[in-house]
Amino acid sequence: MPTSSKRLCAAARTLSCLLPLLIADAAGAGVYRCADAQGHITYSDLPCATGANAKQQTINASPAARGIAGTAAQPANEVAGAQRGASHAGSEKVCPTERDIANLETRATSITLDERARTFMRDEVRRARACAREDSHYTQEDWARVEQGIRDQDRTLERDRADARSRVVDTHSIGASEQEQQRIENDKNRDALRAVARCDRNACWDAGGTRYARSDSGYVGPGGQSCQLSDGKLDCR
Repeated sequence: MPTSSKRLCAAARTLSCLLPLLIADAAGAGVYRCADAQGHITYSDLPCATGANAKQQTINASPAARGIAGTAAQPANEVAGAQRGASHAGSEKVCPTERDIANLETRATSITLDERARTFMRDEVRRARACAREDSHYTQEDWARVEQGIRDQDRTLERDRADARSRVVDTHSIGASEQEQQRIENDKNRDALRAVARCDRNACWDAGGTRYARSDSGYVGPGGQSCQLSDGKLDCR
């Protein structure tokens, strides 16, 4: 056999050995969808960095697990598509639909909810509307957690309902826009207990000088919210 033919055969044998390795490497490749502590989403072919609040989702990882046939071409195309979308990852978000928001509005008026739950539901309507128009970065999983917290407002114990509201707010503190996060802080200040500095027959004043007028059901805050006096503190939630 001529020398050139021998060299071609040797090269062909080498390629046939390397090809399975190349295919296996491509099959094991994955694109990772990562969210840092601030909720910023990035895509990478490397696993997400470890750390508090880090979230990771593997996209098309190890396609060979679905079967050998087609793994040589299909994974490469899928991974390349995910990588092409990486530059647009910052604008990716999931928001409630108009029908979802309408259902929230109906739920917020339910007579079966107590006042705190209704206030929470009104806040949820606001957050749902803010999602689409502001720079939020919620995932489908985030909204699933929010929905669970909403359902938990039907729980019998107030402690359980309050815990559910707290978990929902924690979810919003990561996925919400900066504007909504500021509104959440304002809500927390609104709901905080106010230490009473002094009272007379008509009203009480907190340490900051804010007046709370006495009413038949307790006290009325400056924003019209109903407040109760207990252990020297006004609860206006």
